[in-house]
Amino acid sequence: MVCLPQARCRWWRYVVPFLFFVQFFLCLGLLFNYSILFVSLQDEFQSGAALTGWLGSLSIALLCLLSPISNLLHLKLSRRAVALVGMTVYCAGLFLTSLVPALGYAFVTYGVLTGVGGNLVTSACVRMLLDWFATGNYSRAAAIGIMGPTCGMLSFSYLLTAAIAHYGWRGALRIFSGGILAIGTLTGLLFAEPPTREDQNDSIIQGTSQDQKNGADNALAMQQIHNGGMEDSGEREVQAADPNSQDVHDGNKDDGEGDNTNVIKATEADDTNTPQKEPMHVDTANSYGLLAMIKDPEPWLWTIGKLLAYLGLSFFNINFASFLEGLHFDVNQIASSIAIYASGELGGKVLMAVVGDRLPFSYLYVLAGSCILSTVTLGLLSIAKTFTAIAVLAVVSGFLRAGVNATSLVVSTELFQQTYGPNGTLTLYLCPIGVGTLLGGLLSGILYDISGDYVLSLIVIAAIFLCGSVALLAIPLRRRIRSRGLCSHETHSIQG
Repeated sequence: MVCLPQARCRWWRYVVPFLFFVQFFLCLGLLFNYSILFVSLQDEFQSGAALTGWLGSLSIALLCLLSPISNLLHLKLSRRAVALVGMTVYCAGLFLTSLVPALGYAFVTYGVLTGVGGNLVTSACVRMLLDWFATGNYSRAAAIGIMGPTCGMLSFSYLLTAAIAHYGWRGALRIFSGGILAIGTLTGLLFAEPPTREDQNDSIIQGTSQDQKNGADNALAMQQIHNGGMEDSGEREVQAADPNSQDVHDGNKDDGEGDNTNVIKATEADDTNTPQKEPMHVDTANSYGLLAMIKDPEPWLWTIGKLLAYLGLSFFNINFASFLEGLHFDVNQIASSIAIYASGELGGKVLMAVVGDRLPFSYLYVLAGSCILSTVTLGLLSIAKTFTAIAVLAVVSGFLRAGVNATSLVVSTELFQQTYGPNGTLTLYLCPIGVGTLLGGLLSGILYDISGDYVLSLIVIAAIFLCGSVALLAIPLRRRIRSRGLCSHETHSIQG
């Protein structure tokens, strides 16, 4: 893709998180309200909770599990192209689902197509964010983008409920597929790559005044004369226009050195114009391969901890509306409960965006702490019966969900970016979410079919959250033990 003009790049990096936000709002907002669609599908096809819930789990799981494949696609296509293809496939899946005569077909249309399309959109957004915010403000930018699914969940909870009430679930999916495709395509067309080092140097040369340019040309001419020179003026102009030319670099050592140095320093003083070390889509990290990742215990601890966390969170995406229906809530109370839950999550993500990179400790502790506290709220949710009690617990649960969702991308980057590069980081960020979501919906459905209610599911999920937090906290504990071991070894070596 052609890079943006430099004048536009001065402010375009501040637009990128909002493009991320809109894309996630459209795709994940609807998928995370599958619990509303769950009730309609179960009523029409008379299917069990496990089978119906697994349909939604499959879609969200594929949205994450296909990240190694989408990483390969990014080597051939731009972020914009990947996002546009993904949005088209996603909306095609929604439209075709509205035509299925049996639930089994929906596993292809809704489960596979929306999952594949959502994965392409997700990977394009995350990679674009890594490209633009490689050098700073990454936590704040990620938090702004991650608010998209929550705002989408908050909005679509009412929109989907109203659309199903007026047009049926089939008509609702057709309406949303067209609207999402139109808005998603317009947003996807705005995707752009960050300026590379060569583009930055070109803009520096083009942005100099005529006097500075003349000074550089004079210095170049004197250097050429000193070295035997070139008699053809056309060749001198070609050399002067090349920022990587050896003659230009030599000329900077002579009379034009002061002029060019001032231009470069003035440009570097502007944060938005400072040339990045390298754009993130060029993998310059000290990256190790898949075999090294498999041998390293920390990716395993991270994967297990995050998998268990999302195995618990999938209950709210898949079975929450069915759980509330079992408490004899009407459709408006169900939609309001989901909206309240989403509002709590939104508040938590806004707090993360405001805090940004200013926390005095790692975001890993926020993630683990959210999992620990979720065990309490799930235990209380199993005994709550009134709308007021559910509303209070929904706000708290949503806030704790934000502690998991808003920090996962930042923590995976913090832990693994330098070792495994952007591809490894993206895989470790998305794959545990996919596996956890795939198993979570199936687990809750099976336990419901066995026991006849969701009390057993909530108790089991609470225990799963606790185990996940233990696995996550084992990572900093292991690093601390290794650090002390290395210090002791060095001290012993010095004394010896």
